[in-house]
Amino acid sequence: MSASKGACSTISTGEHMSGEPIKLTKLQREVLEALKSGKLITHDDHNMPWLGEHALQSQTRYFLTENRLITRQDKTRSIEAKGNGFIISPKGLALINAS
Repeated sequence: MSASKGACSTISTGEHMSGEPIKLTKLQREVLEALKSGKLITHDDHNMPWLGEHALQSQTRYFLTENRLITRQDKTRSIEAKGNGFIISPKGLALINAS
């Protein structure tokens, strides 16, 4: 997984709260594809997001969360709890499947 942002692609299925289409960078698309295949975004003791062995920038996770493209696996447990993390949401899945 590369740390470069890459080109943005516009997907019309998802929209920001403002109603504008969501534009995903190459990295954001790769993260959603990994989540679609069953991976999990976890957080360490310092609230740093990880996708497997790859550290993610917090802003990537914030973007995906704010646009409701990912959701917590178990909302009754802390995000730092072992085995809990973020998974792809129905909206994120629809966005990936539309492209």
